[in-house]
Amino acid sequence: MLRRQWARPYTLVLTVLSAAVGFTGVCAGAALLRSWTLVFLGITAICLGLALSAALTGNSKLELSGAVLSGLLFVTLVGTAGLVILVEWVAFALVGALAVAVIPLRGGRGYSTEYLCARWTSTLLTLNQAKTPTEAAGVLRIRQRYLDELERRHPEAFSRWLTTPDVDPATILARRQNSL
Repeated sequence: MLRRQWARPYTLVLTVLSAAVGFTGVCAGAALLRSWTLVFLGITAICLGLALSAALTGNSKLELSGAVLSGLLFVTLVGTAGLVILVEWVAFALVGALAVAVIPLRGGRGYSTEYLCARWTSTLLTLNQAKTPTEAAGVLRIRQRYLDELERRHPEAFSRWLTTPDVDPATILARRQNSL
């Protein structure tokens, strides 16, 4: 997980780099691709956009219409093709590196509820073994992130858990794993 003090600058730099790469790719794609290639990319984007929109309906908090998703996919396809034309196969490494750079921003969202509960419980021993106030504060910040993510996922169960003394959080929270 990325420290809170670095999250904002990291996000800003990542956004600027991604926008620059994307803009360069889209411009190159629009200028260098033949018109029939753009038509086929458009058809592909429409088909994929409609299929993804249908698949996401009711299964996600992401509420994008088929047209919006198709437009985003078209821009992505043109940008990727443009990057491939400009820098050949290095484009895939560049896009892959940007995708990997997003991982620290995910925080605990990629982990299961059981994992977060187990980590929160296990960090109690680490907290008790802290030798300095600074070390203890660092552990407390980590524990707070776990609690914040658990509360975000399961607000009602989280409130119940806080009012139940001496209960392992996994007994109340992990049962609700499907509500992610």
